[in-house]
Amino acid sequence: MLMMKLTEEEKKKGDDDDNYDNDDVVVDDDDGVALAAAASAYDDDANDYDADADDDAAADDHDDSAADDDDGVWLPRTLGASQPGLKTTEPFDHMAVLDEDGMYTLFWNFNSTHITFEAHVQTKGWVGLGISGNGNMFPGDVALGWVTDHGQVHFADRHTTDHRMPLVDTSQDWFLLHAEETSAGTVLKMVRKLQTCDAADDIDIHNGTNRVIYAFGSDDPQNDRSILYHGATRGTKSLFLLNPDKGDGKIPETKIKHFDFLNLNFMVPNDTTTYLCRAFIMPPIGKHHMIKFEPVITPGNEKHVHHILLSRCKVDNPSQYDGKSDSCYDYQKQVIPNCGDYIISWAIGGESFYLPANVGFSVGAPEDPVLYRMETHYDNPNGRDDILDNSGIRITLTSELRAQEAGMLVMGLLTSFKQVVPPGQSNFVSRAFCRDDCIRLGLTQANIAEFKIFGVLQHSHLAGVRITTRHFRGGNELPPIIDDPNYDFNFQELRRLPKEIAVHPGDNFRIDCHYNTVGKSQPVLGGLATTNEMCLSFAYYYPKTPLANCLWNPTYGMSGADGDAKTWQMIQNADWSNKTVVDWFYQQQSTGPGYEYCAGDSLKIPANFDYTFTGYLPPHDYVEPDTCP
Repeated sequence: MLMMKLTEEEKKKGDDDDNYDNDDVVVDDDDGVALAAAASAYDDDANDYDADADDDAAADDHDDSAADDDDGVWLPRTLGASQPGLKTTEPFDHMAVLDEDGMYTLFWNFNSTHITFEAHVQTKGWVGLGISGNGNMFPGDVALGWVTDHGQVHFADRHTTDHRMPLVDTSQDWFLLHAEETSAGTVLKMVRKLQTCDAADDIDIHNGTNRVIYAFGSDDPQNDRSILYHGATRGTKSLFLLNPDKGDGKIPETKIKHFDFLNLNFMVPNDTTTYLCRAFIMPPIGKHHMIKFEPVITPGNEKHVHHILLSRCKVDNPSQYDGKSDSCYDYQKQVIPNCGDYIISWAIGGESFYLPANVGFSVGAPEDPVLYRMETHYDNPNGRDDILDNSGIRITLTSELRAQEAGMLVMGLLTSFKQVVPPGQSNFVSRAFCRDDCIRLGLTQANIAEFKIFGVLQHSHLAGVRITTRHFRGGNELPPIIDDPNYDFNFQELRRLPKEIAVHPGDNFRIDCHYNTVGKSQPVLGGLATTNEMCLSFAYYYPKTPLANCLWNPTYGMSGADGDAKTWQMIQNADWSNKTVVDWFYQQQSTGPGYEYCAGDSLKIPANFDYTFTGYLPPHDYVEPDTCP
């Protein structure tokens, strides 16, 4: 069964916590009044639903902290600066619990040059914290220290090279600010530069995914050269350390509505990959702005709900689809229309996302579509048949309209077998182009001179190791929109950019997706399954234009009615042990002929628009200025 609920609440000063109705998994309003619309089950059998709300819920101060629901829905905690039972030496903007047992809590602040960490660990022994390029314990850049029973402090900047004790760096670039042993454990506070310029032993902290590694021991070492092995008390966690959004959870608007898109009681098939699509109708609420969205994930299903896309479209008689569901890409059985106007892209590892204070996504206006299509990708590698899911997306709306309206631009490769990643490659690059003609169409038809990108989610699958969204103007490459050199399949979230990036007529983009297929004997092809690949970049921007999709696919020079069949046969017959063949596929996906796809519900494509496009590489990729001596 599918349930949507729309609620409204007024901000009350002095209230402390969000209150969630355990039956409906939605926020109730001040008076316990809610609007509900029930839709049919996945098999389209009608079900009854009790939409009575619990009248005891009170409105909050909109701090949007995490909440657990008795019916099993998890709402993520926004980035914050506190953890029950822990007292920090200063206010911190960011926090993460690194281990599943909650023994290692990390707080941090940063500026343009430095980052300060404060680790609170439930041990009276040594504590280690570091950065790793690949998520493994070595090679790694680590700081390690402890406080003896007599109050003596030991601390050093070290690096890991093997299954052995971390070695002390020649250049000490992690600096201890505070250390103490408390009744709860050990506290280490330290600072380092984002870029230390110690290329031999240190790892830079990037504005993307950072693989944080940690370890701790139960006892103090006898000296600096006899650190005991950590055993199982170690691990890795991917974090967006330089997140410019402090996540204080404060929303200035007072008139707030929440709308939930949920897959209630969906039994996930035992197939390794399932794409479930559900249709929703937005009630006639009048024009609002979406100012925040967040995932609602069933506990225990965090590793199975891989991504969720929410799109919308204008169709005749949209109410006929209300509550319908289908397998998104089984086109012969498809019930719900394809909707190409995306408003939300969430992927595994992502948390709540707040739009900038002056920006909102229009919902409920007369010109806005009312039919919404939610696509949920389930990953079930072990073929389990007991996964019951109630996951989805919650959006926060306000009738207090903001100055700017947002749009989402999807760039990258069309999802197709024509994306070919040969086997045995440690760093194969698939490229996708969003050309200037598409950008110009959107800007011209919106009658604006520029739009500004403020957030990006980059997306690939298991073989992905790095993604960069590149920006070009006048034949020259500008600094990338976003570069994630440590891409983690299990940590994909919409990233707020440190600075909004202006896009002008004539600008174009290239999405570079790097893959590692070492150990595979067959190519990895583009496709829907997690074992297939994708190369996409979802960009949030303002003000909105009619352009929603700017995608590309290589054609390998084959066209006509049998072009796809010929391409498929060529891929199947390729000799992947031949370097010349591998190089040819690389060239075709970089500077070969292709097909450009520009689209949007209200985008007008000229009759003479040329969809063919040949890839282009500048003489060299953009290189960050070297700030090291």
